[in-house]
This record gives sequence, structure tokens and C-alpha cells, in this order.
Amino acid sequence: MWKYISNSLLYSLLIYIYKLFSNAFRNSLINKILLKISEWNQSSLTYKIVQDYTARTPKYVYSLTYRFLAFCGNKLDYIAENINSAYSRAYKNSLLYKLIKGTLNLGEKCFGKWYRVAFFIIIAIILCLAGCFLPKIAVVGIIGVLATIFILRDFERAAYLVGLYPILYFIAVETNIGSLASTWDELLIIFCIGVWFYRWIVDRRDFSFNWSPVDFPLFQFFFVAIVLFVVASFDSLGFDGLRSNIEYLMFFFIVVKLLRSENGAKNLVKIMIFTGIFMSVIGIYQYIAKVETPAYWTDKVEATSGPRVFSIVGSPNVLGCLLAMLIPLAISLVFSEKHILKKLLYTFATGLMGVCLILTGSRSSWIALGLALIIYAILSKKYKLIIGLVVVAALAYSFVPTVQSRISYLLHPEYIASSFRGGRFSKWPKALEMFYNNPIFGTGFGKFGGAVATNNKVKGAFYVDNYYLKAAVEMGIFGFISFLIALYNGVVWPLRAIRKVEDNVSKGIVQSGFGAMVGILFTNIVLNNFDAPSVTTYFWTISAICVYLGFIRKGPTNVLTKIIAKNESI
Repeated sequence: MWKYISNSLLYSLLIYIYKLFSNAFRNSLINKILLKISEWNQSSLTYKIVQDYTARTPKYVYSLTYRFLAFCGNKLDYIAENINSAYSRAYKNSLLYKLIKGTLNLGEKCFGKWYRVAFFIIIAIILCLAGCFLPKIAVVGIIGVLATIFILRDFERAAYLVGLYPILYFIAVETNIGSLASTWDELLIIFCIGVWFYRWIVDRRDFSFNWSPVDFPLFQFFFVAIVLFVVASFDSLGFDGLRSNIEYLMFFFIVVKLLRSENGAKNLVKIMIFTGIFMSVIGIYQYIAKVETPAYWTDKVEATSGPRVFSIVGSPNVLGCLLAMLIPLAISLVFSEKHILKKLLYTFATGLMGVCLILTGSRSSWIALGLALIIYAILSKKYKLIIGLVVVAALAYSFVPTVQSRISYLLHPEYIASSFRGGRFSKWPKALEMFYNNPIFGTGFGKFGGAVATNNKVKGAFYVDNYYLKAAVEMGIFGFISFLIALYNGVVWPLRAIRKVEDNVSKGIVQSGFGAMVGILFTNIVLNNFDAPSVTTYFWTISAICVYLGFIRKGPTNVLTKIIAKNESI
């Protein structure tokens, strides 16, 4: 098929136009100015300081605590080796092994090389019959068992589930399958950890217990959070608040531990982009079908600005945040992929997600995307991307009424008055007052602003529209500092990973991923986006992918493993 496409008149015309504009830009005054600015930037003191900082291994990595963690990992590997040896002998002599091997041999004899397809058809028929006669929960159980078998044949597939998180979240909520609707994400985490543990025991050829450089900062935040829970909010509401603060950070460990190849990391990114396309198609359909936007997402003055799409996530701001993280990744693949058809596919995906992002009407997400793309352009030295960004922004403001209305209202005196009267800024003084009243241990998890307090109808609870302020009020100064340390390491290590990555596609993913994370950190100044499970999950998943590509990809090459190689005992 590609042969016919590449020989077509339309394809030749597109290539001609692309080369025409590319050559025109390459010889233009704007390109020469950008190259000169890049040259000045690389000679600047600031650039050298940043480069030196990111290249230097932090001193705390050589601390006693880090060495102890590395020592424990080495000893755990020794235990796993012995367990694996015993497990292998027992499994090969078990009835289960003989049953599976016999079934596969029988299938191969009956169906030949098509035996896998035959098994798939048989399983599909069984599932259809089960759906007709069995309860919904039983069908889900059967699908779960089959999915587990499928995943255990390739452990990386468990990490791919994280890339589908927003879709899985939507399915779980909409199908309302008993208690699974509220506990499915905890079960997903437990399942992924179980797969990782099983892999660690079984797959001893290319897998060992490696600590990533972000693990310890996350562990220290978990420890401080649990202590604060015991001290300040030891009840069911506090536990719910604690869970919402630390649960989704665990996806960082899951992704880092389950990925086993560079292609696996790239596939996870592609699955996330597919999820973005899926959400965008539904969002654009909502706009075309004129699906009504909930009144609380639009100010009275903005009633005429048009609908704001929310797709499957229920919130225009959350949808905007997810797309602001995914669009830079898609753009990096447009630049780094060599195959023209893939370039066109990622360009289409970028355009589709970009249109949906505009239709969300989320100003903070627009700014986050702009910030992410500027950072990516600087890191990758693709300065023409900044010119393109300015052109697209100008065109959107000029020809899209929603953008013009939202930006104009942002600069309108009524917006400032509304924000201080009953909007996001009006709640900041009250939150600061509560922080000053409980500066050490905070008010306790789930006792202040955010989803947990609001959903449980805590008296006086409200959304403070600043996640950092909300975290400070709930956790106090110690919890807030430990949270900032975790965030800092989650972002700075992907920045350091850029220097470690050699492959162009992977380097583009890390550069754009770092920009996307910085953009999302910005949105949380004026929103509570980390309260949304999908946003937090994707944020830490991107961090995990970047750290994996930079420090874990080639096996035990991260700093902790190097230290233990030199110090077999403490």
C-alpha cells in the first residue's frame, strides 16, 4: 500500500510543498537570527551553570541512606535467585505445566500454525456465551484471568495498562460494576506490583533489583505523609486523603520496574498518545453535538463564549492538562521519526489533540502547552517551533471565537473582580490563615480543600484552586517540604536524563516530557489538577519513562547500583 501512496500525485505535491517551505525557512532572516540567539545562549553563563548542574551527580546520592538502599537491593536479588531456582524446579514438575504444555501441543497438532488464532476464536466464543448467561461481575472475572495470562507472557504489557488509565477510569465509573467501580485503581496498582514481583522472581536473565534515583525522594514523602496521618488525621477520612496523595505516585515505581526495553518505553508513549486521540475525538464530537457544559465551568460573564468540552474525564481543565502533556510528546515524534507515514500520523494526532485542547477553553492548559513547547524547542534546538507556536496562537486568537473570548475575559477588569469576589483568588487568604494556624502538622489529610474533603462534605471545605497551597494547609511545613522534594526530583532527573539518551526518538521523548511536566507544575498554581487521578498518573508516568530511558534502560547503570558495585558492605 505504501508503494501506491509514495507514487501518488498528492504525496509528491505534499513533499514538494514541505521542501519548498523548509528551504525557504532555512535561508530566511528569521532562521539566521534564531541560530545566532542559540549561539549566544550556548556561550552564556546561565547555560553553562545549568549544564554543569544537570551533569553533576548530587552529593546526597553517596549518603549512608542511599548506600543502605543499594545494599538491600543487592541482598534481595540474592534471595530472589534462590527462590527462582526452587520455583523453576517445582513448576517444570507440576501438573499445571504439563496441562498447559499438553494443551498447546494438542492445539498445534489440530490447527497447525493457526493454533493461536483458533484459541483466540474459541476464547471469544466462550466470552460471548458467558456474557449471555453469567452475571456481569463473573464476566469481568473471566476477562481479568485471560488478561493476566496475556500480560504474564510479556511483563511490559502491565505497564501499558497505565497508558490507558483515563479510558480504564471512564469504563470503571460508567459500567458501575459493584464495588469494583471505586476500588479498581487500587486493584490495578496491586496487580501491577504483583506482576513486577513475579517478574523479579521468574525473569532472572535480564532483570535485577535496581533503584532509580527518584525512588528515595518518593519514599521519604510516603514516610512523612504516613507519620502526619498518624499524628494529625488518624481516621477513615484522613486515610482517604492520605491515599489520594500517595497512591498515584506509585505508578512511577510500577512503570520504571516493569519496562524492560527502549521500544517498550516508546510503545507506552504511543499508547498514551492513542488515549489522547480517543479523548479528543469524543471531545470534538461533544462540541459538534453541542453537549451542554456544566454551569460551574463557565463564569456568568463568559456565558456566550461557547461550550467547553470535557470528553470522558468530566472536566475541561483536566482534559486540557492531559492533552497539554501529550501534545509535546506527539510533536517530538513528528520531528524524530524518519518514516514519512509515521510523521503524518503523529502530525494528524497533534492536530486532533490541539483542536480538542482549544475547545476545552482551559486557559491554564494553553499556557502550560506553550511553556512545554518552548522548553522542548530550547532543549532540542528546534527554535522554529517557537515561531510556529506564535503563528498558531495568533491564528487561534484571530479566528476562533472561544479563544478570543476566553483570553479577552482574562484581561477584563470583571475577571479580576470576579476572582477576588468569589473566584479562585478569594479563597487564598482563608487558606493561608489556616496554614498559619497549623504550620507544623497541618489540618490533616482530607480535612481541607480538594476532592476528598468536598466529596465527603466536610464542613467549611472548599477548592482552594492552588494545589501547593492546599498541600501546605493539609500537611504542614514538613509534609509540604517533603512533597516539594519529591516533585523536584521527579522533574530534575528527567532533565539529567537528556544527557544520557543517545537515540533521537528517545531523546525527543525525554526533552518533550520534561517540558510537559514543567507545564503541569505551572497549572497547579491556579488549579488543583493533581487532585485528578488521571493527571497525577500521567505526570509520574512521563517522569518514569524519562528516568527509565536515561538511567535504567541499559540494565544496572544507575548511580545506586554503581555505588554498591564498589561497596559490597556498609
